[in-house]
Parts: sequence; structure tokens; C-alpha cells
Amino acid sequence: MTLSRPLLLLIAFLFAISYQAAQGQTVNGIITDAKSGEPLPSATVLYEGTFRGTIANLEGEFSIDVDQFPATLLIRYIGYESEKLELTEQPADTLQVRLNPSVTELGEIVVTDQDPGLSIMERVIARKQLWRAELNTYEVDAFTRQVLKNDTSIVSITESGTRSFWDREQGHREIQLYRRQTTNIGADQNFAGVRFLPNFYDNNITVAGYEMVGITHPDALSYYDFRLVETTQIDGDPVYVINIIPARRLQPLFIGTAYVHGVDYALLEVNLKPNSVVSFPPPIKEFNLSYRQQYSNFDGNIWLPIDMRIDGTVRIEMVGLRFPAIKFNQTSRLSEYKVNVDLPDSLYEQEDVLTRVDADSMADFSRQMVPLTREEELAYESIDSTNTLEKAFKPEGFLSGLVMDDEDSQSVAMGLGSILPSGLELKGSFNRVDGFNAGFGYRNVINEIGLDASAYSSYSFHADFLNYGAGIRQKIPVKDSRTQIFLMGNYDNHITAIHSGSIYSSFMNGFQAVLGGVDYFDYFRQERYSAGIDVRRLLPLMDVSLSFVSGRDQSIQTGENTIYDYSLFGWHNIRRPNLPVTEGQINTMQLTLDLNRQNSTFGVSGSRQLRLSAERSVPALGSDVMFTKLSMSANWNMETFFRRRVFANTLDLKFSAGVLMGDHVTQKMGVVDGSLSGFTPFGTLKTRRNRPFTGSEYWTVSAEHNFRTIPFELMGLKPLADRGWGVIIFGAAGYAESDNNSIMTPSDLTTNRIHIEAGISLNSIFGIMRIDVAKRLDAQGTFIGISVPRYF
Repeated sequence: MTLSRPLLLLIAFLFAISYQAAQGQTVNGIITDAKSGEPLPSATVLYEGTFRGTIANLEGEFSIDVDQFPATLLIRYIGYESEKLELTEQPADTLQVRLNPSVTELGEIVVTDQDPGLSIMERVIARKQLWRAELNTYEVDAFTRQVLKNDTSIVSITESGTRSFWDREQGHREIQLYRRQTTNIGADQNFAGVRFLPNFYDNNITVAGYEMVGITHPDALSYYDFRLVETTQIDGDPVYVINIIPARRLQPLFIGTAYVHGVDYALLEVNLKPNSVVSFPPPIKEFNLSYRQQYSNFDGNIWLPIDMRIDGTVRIEMVGLRFPAIKFNQTSRLSEYKVNVDLPDSLYEQEDVLTRVDADSMADFSRQMVPLTREEELAYESIDSTNTLEKAFKPEGFLSGLVMDDEDSQSVAMGLGSILPSGLELKGSFNRVDGFNAGFGYRNVINEIGLDASAYSSYSFHADFLNYGAGIRQKIPVKDSRTQIFLMGNYDNHITAIHSGSIYSSFMNGFQAVLGGVDYFDYFRQERYSAGIDVRRLLPLMDVSLSFVSGRDQSIQTGENTIYDYSLFGWHNIRRPNLPVTEGQINTMQLTLDLNRQNSTFGVSGSRQLRLSAERSVPALGSDVMFTKLSMSANWNMETFFRRRVFANTLDLKFSAGVLMGDHVTQKMGVVDGSLSGFTPFGTLKTRRNRPFTGSEYWTVSAEHNFRTIPFELMGLKPLADRGWGVIIFGAAGYAESDNNSIMTPSDLTTNRIHIEAGISLNSIFGIMRIDVAKRLDAQGTFIGISVPRYF
């Protein structure tokens, strides 16, 4: 039987009531070392006869609710003799619990050719596989406190009381029943809970995006060295202290200590942190995490976590900008386990892992909490809504002025908004034909009716030409569907690039050209009308568009009064004719199909996508020419080595091809892109300088393997690896040819043979640059250039 979402929330609310009804009287205490008087943080307190318990805070203080008296509390701490407290009535004062260190006696250990710690962990792993096979579900009460600090003080506190659910097949769900936070954090920003906390009894554990082999994974003995360093006691039973040492230098693994119960061969506690492989490139200067988790047995031999304590520090620093250290602490207590129970179906009918139940106060839940420390109590008293996180982590350095808070951003936005009316924007560009092109654009979006309308006008100062146009896009409502339908219409009268479908935008080309780089494009004049329909998510991951385009194309003026070689300040040393186009009326029908359409990142991240397109022009459409153009492009990204790292080694492939049949219209030729004044994103032929290859038949294939920091780690060059420097090996090949029917295809625009190249890159230099070195293999030619780093 399934439950609706409203009924699920009602059940959650009843859970909250049941918590309050079940609460009896609170027992408070402090747990210390009997000899030194030092507090014993995270000592466990169990309410005998129940699955209820809690842990002590950093000052040894605990608070636990008992239903009735008499009641028995069992106080435990590894390495100390447990204390059983028989309480006949509620104590009038705070209990003072003093634990005596246990006498450690190292039992007889059979000497073999391997460390005893290895044999002990073998038995732990074998036992775990047996009882884990019997664990199907559980639900548990949880209390969580998250504390953020900077270098000087506590910045914020969030707390929650939750009911957490786990299913072997469907994973975690959590209902937040109570919450409390400092006044500088909104209740809707309180995400405290245990749904994403690691259980170190799991085979695989995700930490900061790294997929890590757990210390009880069936193959853990291949990844870790386990060394017995000490034997202590708890309740008269031996406890083995095992050092956890990574056995693979390049794998993300844990390092630390595990405490193993010597009778049940189960984990009692782990104290672990990720090894140095778990790191991040600049601007992250420091990333440290440590975990401490304790366990107890439930429902026979099943061992489950009863707490989690996490401490972390992150430092972000770059040249001219330094943020205060972000210090993170989380304490979670888990109690009242119910094992192998039926869970409501409605829990897993929703995608959200966390469900909130409105609650104004945690007063009724406060007796279930881990007590606040003195510092945390002071933070609740002193932090108000004006103590924002932006102020607490305000950066320093000469670039810090570029990082504005909300008030600064708002005032600047208001200042800019007062210069231009709403919707109006400045437009500008530069190229060797237009010279400077400047003007205005206007856009009006009316979300209520799904209308997006725009218009522009600009003047090309060198070509002495007025560009103008307008466009409209109307969204068509589709009920109960993720499909989106748009109707579009556009008009343009402008100077535009001949091969505008290439990798580089007109802005990128203009930016480098204004600084003296070689203009990558050729240009022509065009007056164009277009109308079409764009259907997003027609099927999952599939977009389809169909449009009719009517254009009258004209070559740019050539001859004695040429305008194709404008050079700013005389910086442009390479001057070439502007390619003429096929003139006349060119009307086409265009169909495009996209699978998993994504915006170009110029190689910052990999992608998996496919585009197929077809364009047809015939006299029946009113066109002066007749042709069919077919083209496709595909990208594929796959992980190869070190997949457990947050950024695995990856292989990226890109393939594009096309054919133009019929009249070979110059402005419809296919493109194989080269370098743009030394800038070479993924998918280009790096040794083809400053302009593309074009042809009626073309193809190009590119591949590169990103080894990330692994080569430097293998060579022991840890400073370079810590800076995020990586190595990429790449190769590419391309082909573009035209037959004799082409109106004009200069020989330097075709490959004449298959163009082949290979090279190596230093990736993420200073976090902002990639240096490429390429060698042409089919002919003479080398290249050294830069591009954007590949991060993902």
C-alpha cells in the first residue's frame, strides 16, 4: 500500500508528537578521567533495556532522557572501565562520572609471516559480510549540529532533529522534524542531517566527490596495510587498535586508526582522514577532513553507527585574494534504531532525500540534543542577523575590492540601471571589414505569456554600413509535459561572417583582432528572414528544430577601394583578400536534431552529445541555387584510470563531418577549424594557423587523454601536483576538399591531404592556462599556444 505525500508529512508530524510524548525526565552528567579530571569527549551513554543512547560533547557533558525510574545507564569509553549507574530517581544535580583507565593486557598472538592486524581485519571483513547480508532496512532518530568557524570565532550554528530511513536498494531518506539555527541563518537554509554522512562499514565511501575504498571492503586487504599497535579493553573484552595505512600511493584512501572488538570482531570506533591524494587544485590552498565514528550492535550481531564527528578546514587563496579559513565541525548522534522494519512506500516516491516538517522551536526536542559547549552557548547569545557569512569570510588582498557584498552589488546595479533604460544594452564588435561596430540592442521578456522580443541597430564605421534586425520567440504552453515548444521569427540586415558555424564566436575573434591578431573570418552582406519551431525535450535528451530561411547574399566590395584590410593602429601585419560568396537569393529549409544538447565550454569540461543537421535549397523555395548539405558532430567523454578520484583520468573524442551536394555555395561550405592567434580549444587543428580549412567534403577527428596530476605524482613532483598542474596527450586529423564546380575555393583553404598532428599539453598552469605544443605529422609545422584549462 502506498501513501500520498500529504499523508507522509502527517506521519512525520505524528513522529514529532510521539517524540514529545515519549520523553520522560532528563539526566545530565559530566564524564571525566578519574585520575586527571580531563573530560572524555564522545564517551557513549546507553539507556539499558532500550536502543536509546547519546554521546558526550567536547567538554564531557551529556544529556539523556529516561522514561521512568529506576533506570540504568551504561557509560563506555574505549580504554576505560565501563561504569553502570543504577538510578532509582532523577538526580537532583549533574552526575559526576569518573572512569578509570583499564589495565591493558596484551593477549597471546600467534606469530606468522604477516602482521596480526591483517588477520584481525580479515575476520572483521568476513563477519561483516555475514551480518550485512541480513540487514535490509532500518530507521533511526538523529540529532545533528553543524558549526561554521573562521579564524577567530563561531560564525553560524545549525541543528536538527530528524528521522532517518535506509533501504538496501533505495538508499536514504530523512524527515527533518525539528530545527534550530543562529539568527544569521534562515530556517530554509538549515540542511543539518545524517542522510549524506558516511558509514565506514560501507564498502565504498564518497568523500568530497572521491569514491574511496572502505576499510571493510571485501578487497580492502589489497588497498591497505593493517598493523596491530596496541591491545586495550572494554567491559573486560579485548579491543585491538589497528593502524590503517594506504598501500597504494595514487589511490584515494583513508589513513588512521580502527578499534576492533576482540570477541565479535566488529568495529567499535574508527578515527580516519583521507590521504593526500584527496586534494583540489588552486585556488583551494588547503582541504583537510577528519572523521570519528563509533558503533554498537543492534538486533543481535548487526553493528550500526551511533555517532559521527567531522572536522574540516578549507582555505581558499590566490594571487591578490585570500579568504579566512573556513572551519567546519559536525556532531551527529544516532539512537533508537529499528532494524529490518517495513518503510512507507511514499518515502521513495519522491526524489527529495530530505523532507521538512514546519517547526517553530526545538524546545520539546532539546533533551535529545548533545549539550552545547560554552563557546556554542555564547554564539547563540551573540550572533544576530547582521553577522552574515559574507562578513565573516570577507577576503583580503589587493583584489578583494572586486568581491562585493550584496549591498555593494545592489548599489552598483542601481547605478548602471540608471544609465540605460530597462532592457536597453550597448552592442559593440571589431573586425577587419566592419572596423568598429557600435550600437544598441533592446530586449523585452514577458515571462507571464512566454514572450521574448528583441531588436538591434549598429553602425560599422569602416564599412559605412548600418546593421539592424529584430527577433521574437513565443513559448507555446504544453500541459503536464517536460516538452517545451517555441515559435521563432527573425529579420537581419547585416555584415556577417561567412563560416559563422565555427567554434569561435565573433566576440572572441574581435577581442584578439583589436589587439593585433589575425582576423579569422571572411565576411559578406546578408539580408535574411527566418521562421521556425524549436521543440526541447521532444523525447528525453532530444531536441528538434525546423526552420525556413530566406536570404539575399552579397559579397563585400573588392577592388581598388577595398575595405577588407582595416587595421587598428597598423598592428595587423597579415593582409589577405576577403573571400567572395555566391550571390543571389538563397532560400533553405533546415532541420536539426540534438541529443543531449550542451553549450560549448571550449574544452573546460567533457561532454556527450550528438548533432545531426540537414539543409535543402531548391528553386521551388524561390532560391537561385540548388543544393543539399548534410552534417553531423559528436562528442564523447569517458573515464579511464583512477576512477575513484573526484576527477578521474579521461579520454575525450570529437568527430565532425559533412558534405555539400549540388551547387557548391561558398558560404555553405563545411569548416575544419584551426588556431585563433595561438588560442586552440579542443576540436581544432592546432597547427593550422589563423583561419579554417573549408570544403564541400570535410571531416575532422580529435582525441585527447587527460592524465591530470598523475605523471607529476609518479615523478615525485608533489609541488606541481599540489598546484593542480596536469599532463594531456592529444592528437587530431582533418580533411577538407572541393571539386572543380566550386565557385571559388582558394588552394590555401583546402588540406590537399589528410592533415595529421599530435602533441602534449601542460594543463591548469596557475589554475587559469593550458600550454599546448603540437607537431604536424604529415608535413612540416609546429605550434605552441594556449587554451583554457580542462577541469572536468
